[in-house]
Amino acid sequence: MFFGFDEDQIAVKEAVGALLDKRAGLTVLQQAWSDPAGPAAWAVWPDLADMGVQGLLAPESAGGSDLGWVTMTLVLSEAGRVALPLPLAETAAIGVPLLVSAGDPAGVLGSLVAGRAVVTVASGIGEADSGERPRAPAASRADWFVLGDRLYGRDDVVLRPVASVDATRDLAEVEALGEGLVVGSPLEFGALAAAAVLVGLGRALVSTTVDYVKDRHQFGVPVGSFQAVKHQLADAAMHVEFAAPAVWAAAWEMDQRGGDVGNIGEVARSVSLAKALASDAAERAARTALQCHGAMGYTDDYHLHLWLKRVWCLSPAFGSARWHRRRVGVDMGLHG
Repeated sequence: MFFGFDEDQIAVKEAVGALLDKRAGLTVLQQAWSDPAGPAAWAVWPDLADMGVQGLLAPESAGGSDLGWVTMTLVLSEAGRVALPLPLAETAAIGVPLLVSAGDPAGVLGSLVAGRAVVTVASGIGEADSGERPRAPAASRADWFVLGDRLYGRDDVVLRPVASVDATRDLAEVEALGEGLVVGSPLEFGALAAAAVLVGLGRALVSTTVDYVKDRHQFGVPVGSFQAVKHQLADAAMHVEFAAPAVWAAAWEMDQRGGDVGNIGEVARSVSLAKALASDAAERAARTALQCHGAMGYTDDYHLHLWLKRVWCLSPAFGSARWHRRRVGVDMGLHG
């Protein structure tokens, strides 16, 4: 059995990574912090569509490539690496497969694949039912909203902008006005997509911190030469790299089932494992990065906070690590 990525998957990942490095770098991310719905970040959206990113999980009949979840998670990890301030996961990895499985009841799949329309998804906050209204990112730009298992058009919702620790998210509370169209639960797709992004975020935080401690000197030597710093970074890197294969494995499971997931089963268990490990690993990488950067890590004037805050928002999205572990435990009869 071959455990690895094929040439096409690697080629797509590298091509998207190169595009994001060129068109969605730090300057664009910083501009999105001040103006999340502005043109700076959104200029790359049609470029992604031209590369077929929004259609990776769509059939050829809808203009997609149907390359599958393994390719999608590789691309999403690249989006996490640059902390892409766009709803790529919500549109391409949640909205598109939901509409495909539901038979595209709104007739908008083609426009999503072409980059002419945007879907956002309201996920739970923290452990689950918190009593708060659903909140969705990219609310100012979204054309369609997934709330629970239903899809709503922009005219069928009321938006109330809310502040977020990550200002690039353009967050808003979403209240549905009608019944919407049934498309199915976004939980499995959302959890796997978030896990892939978290792997990219975790890798970026470790890499950025390694570079920083090499350059920063104390007592006449690089901070990175201290054993305590080395051990923390090695531990963070280990957890991120242990989480990554779980994400790819869950994506492979999803591909084998054609995206058909039940309430629990092999796919759901794999997704829960991936999300639990990725959330924990990214949070560990964030803590280590913040500690190794010292006071620099706390200021908005230094770019590290953009990755930290994305981790803090995505780690509990679509179920925290604790929630997913308990879910698997209940399925295995370990919890009442």
